[in-house]
Amino acid sequence: MGSDITTGWYDAGTVFSSPARFTTTQWLATGGVVAGTAILFTADQSIRNLAQRNQSSVGSSFANIGTDYGNTVTGGVIGAAIYLGGLAANSESVRVTGRMTLESLIFAGGITLVLKSIIGRSRPYTGEGPDKVNGFQFNTDNTSLPSGHTTVAFAVSSALAARIQNTYATIGLYGLATLTMGARVYQDQHWFSDTFLGAAIGTAIGNAVAGLHGGGDANTSQSFRITPSLNGLGFAYNF
Repeated sequence: MGSDITTGWYDAGTVFSSPARFTTTQWLATGGVVAGTAILFTADQSIRNLAQRNQSSVGSSFANIGTDYGNTVTGGVIGAAIYLGGLAANSESVRVTGRMTLESLIFAGGITLVLKSIIGRSRPYTGEGPDKVNGFQFNTDNTSLPSGHTTVAFAVSSALAARIQNTYATIGLYGLATLTMGARVYQDQHWFSDTFLGAAIGTAIGNAVAGLHGGGDANTSQSFRITPSLNGLGFAYNF
């Protein structure tokens, strides 16, 4: 466990210093995300109106699943369960997957928290419109951009997908993350552009962390399953 903490500190330094080593392509991709977020500001109100006009009990049930999956506690439980399961089964592959999931969650979440406070964008339910940016805010009503739940969901999903390396698992994991993205707009907690930026941050960090230590063993007998239901999420670890 001590070595995992040391590795985590090393990974944090590598990830957070990575912009200093960005290639031209990576800077262009970063600029594309920023530009895309800004462009989506123009569509945010229309997308919000559409989501609010199409509320239903079924839609709310699925939205609750997405919100649960994007909860920081859920991401922490998933990462910790995989990590502890790896320790119990003496499986380095599973243990490392758990550690990397937690790293992705913490790194991406930290970036998002800082950006939220610096930007200070009003949430849609405040009625102040999509263009209201206050700057340097800590009140949750004014920390809309980027979406924290979406960041968490994509950070966890991208890290796990990169480690598991299974097409069906990748589809399921990114499907859950996309459900979170839609849920935050559906529940009027975020503008669509908030979720777009959150998804980009989570995916970038998840893949960056996974890339530091290579992919996982797709044939390992240990597995961690996330099972969505109308009442929430179920978790199971098999070994």
